[in-house]
Amino acid sequence: MELSDLKKWNIAYRICKSFNHKPIIKKLETLHLGSTVKFVKKQIKNNAQYKYNPLLEKYQVGFIDFEGSPVFLCGLMIKDTLITYYIENNTHRDDLFLVILEALNRANELIFFGFSEYEKIELLKIFQCLQSQGYSISSYNFIKTLPIINLQKDKFESFAEAIYSLNLRPMNITGDSLFRNIKLINELFIAQKFDEIIAHNHNCLINASVIFLNRWLKYYNISGESRKIH
Repeated sequence: MELSDLKKWNIAYRICKSFNHKPIIKKLETLHLGSTVKFVKKQIKNNAQYKYNPLLEKYQVGFIDFEGSPVFLCGLMIKDTLITYYIENNTHRDDLFLVILEALNRANELIFFGFSEYEKIELLKIFQCLQSQGYSISSYNFIKTLPIINLQKDKFESFAEAIYSLNLRPMNITGDSLFRNIKLINELFIAQKFDEIIAHNHNCLINASVIFLNRWLKYYNISGESRKIH
C-alpha cells in the first residue's frame, strides 16, 4: 500500500537525524551464509561517472534492489557500502531467502528505499514461500509491515526518466552496461554471468540514492534540511 504524504513527511523528519551506520554494516558482514549463498562487499569510490554524496553518511536510510524472478540476488546500499547476497543455483533459493530476512532484521533500524514496488511485493512472497514450507520464521513477522518506499513518481516511470528529470551533471549518475534491459537478467543468471548482474545491481542502488537525495528528500523534508543538498 502506498504511504500517504503525511507518513512520508514523518519518515523524512525521522531519517534526518544523525545516525551511525557502522554497527549495521558490521552485522551484515558477519551474517552466517552457509556454503550456498555468496557475499560481495564493495565501497563506493568517486570516479568520472559518479560522485559519492557525503550526506548519505547522515541519513538513517538504506537502499534495496532485487534481481531475478524468482529472486536470486539481493543488493543493499548503506552509506558508501554496497552489499550483495546471491546464489548461483535456484535449488538454493530458500537459503538466500532466509539470509535476506535476517539481513533486513539486522538492518531494521533503517528506512529502505527502492525504485518500484517490486522489492516490497517480492519480499512478501519470500516470507510466504518460507512460511508455506514450514520454516520457523515468526521472528521475521516485521517483514509484513516493513516499509520500502518507492521512489517512482508514478507506476510507469522508468529509472532513466527519473534520473534525467533531475538535470544533474554526468558525474552525479552512473551508467548501466545492461541499458536497463532487465529481461537479460535471468538469461545472465543461466549463463552464470554474475559479475555483470552485480554491476547492474550496484548501478540501480547508486542511482536510487541519487533520486532519494535530489528529489524525494527535497520534496518531503519540510524541516528545510534538504535545502542544503547540492
